[in-house]
Amino acid sequence: MKSSGIIASTEGIDQSEISQYRYQSTRTKQPIYVIGEYYFACGKRKPTDKVNGEWCIDRDQFWAEQNKTILWSAKSS
Repeated sequence: MKSSGIIASTEGIDQSEISQYRYQSTRTKQPIYVIGEYYFACGKRKPTDKVNGEWCIDRDQFWAEQNKTILWSAKSS
């Protein structure tokens, strides 16, 4: 499952609609999505792209663990 699918499944968003939540498409090293007050990204390493908050491991890792990755989130300040 792609990172967009992991984030969509975790946040309860239809996978066909997740693209509308993409943050600065093509301007970040990895795909970042903004849902509500939070930024989300997937990867084994902490994202290096700067957002308006500090990246940390998200509480809900179910879909990320199923796909052998880590879901990261940052609260918008």
